[in-house]
Amino acid sequence: MATTSIADKLAKLEKKIAKRQATIAEEQTQLDKELAEYDKLYLTALANKYKLSGKDLFSAIEREHDQLEKLRDGGMSDSDIDSLTDSTPADKDKATLYEESPRTLFDEN
Repeated sequence: MATTSIADKLAKLEKKIAKRQATIAEEQTQLDKELAEYDKLYLTALANKYKLSGKDLFSAIEREHDQLEKLRDGGMSDSDIDSLTDSTPADKDKATLYEESPRTLFDEN
């Protein structure tokens, strides 16, 4: 009788596992759709911000990426590269340096 009990438990667990796997597959499909939409919205935001789209936006991003890679290959760290564009005010005593938190794509100018 003990073997029947184990067989019954295994059958029940197999059903639960199958149901859970189906749920996970459905959730993964929905997640993939939402991630695709998320990516599209970010691309749209980039296109709007830089007033570029399609191939022009792709080319601009690709150029900047290539430039960064050349600087990194030349031995520069990301901090070194960032310092190339940091602008220090001429009168340091009266000006406040840039914000502590980094700006995001959606920050106001």
